[in-house]
Amino acid sequence: MRFAFIAAGLLALASPAMSATINYKSFSAGAYNTAVGGFSNAVVEDFESFSEGNVANGFTTSVGTFSTLGGTGTGGTVSGADFANDGSKLAVRDGNVYGRRSTTSALSGNSGDNMFLDSNDTYGIRWDVSLGGNLFDRLVLTLSDATDVGATMRISVGGAVLNLNGLANGNRQIIAIDFGAAVSSASIFFGNYSNGKYRLNDGFSIDDIAVNEVPLPASALLLLAGLGGMTALRRRKG
Repeated sequence: MRFAFIAAGLLALASPAMSATINYKSFSAGAYNTAVGGFSNAVVEDFESFSEGNVANGFTTSVGTFSTLGGTGTGGTVSGADFANDGSKLAVRDGNVYGRRSTTSALSGNSGDNMFLDSNDTYGIRWDVSLGGNLFDRLVLTLSDATDVGATMRISVGGAVLNLNGLANGNRQIIAIDFGAAVSSASIFFGNYSNGKYRLNDGFSIDDIAVNEVPLPASALLLLAGLGGMTALRRRKG
């Protein structure tokens, strides 16, 4: 048990309190490729492996889980869906949904790559980033059609906040987050607000997520290896 506590402590040392920064710029394939070009090992989620339809809170992907921030959307995105949709959940969508659309085809050159994760006119999206316990230090994603119906979008993680407003219908942005250090988890919020309160029916989508996975520091790996050796020795003596 003592060794388990020490190992947990090492992981905590490898994931210090974050000091994140959030930046954005208009989307283009070139700008996106530049943004992820410095990643040493990108874990990518483009939602192309999922089918269209609502997804429950805790929707699991290769880069963590997604949940709605609440509220029940009632816009055309909900009422005009080609699947049963009561507006209370997030949804994986395809095609062009009131200005929301995938950015994957622009990156891959394949017009059939058209899936994305839609806020579905709810208050917004919570993303609990995880690579199964592995560390990461940066990420990039695309954000489409945000704030075109009057809401302000607040993107927040840790103490970092970015506010977006007044963007045009169908706008596409690249969101880049740097955590300032390697971390093993993070919760990112994409929330729509108006007059300081959550706002419905200003939907948006996210897509083409790339999270930069980083190895444990060499010192931590050596210590973990040493702990493993000590555990094996202890078992032999027992």
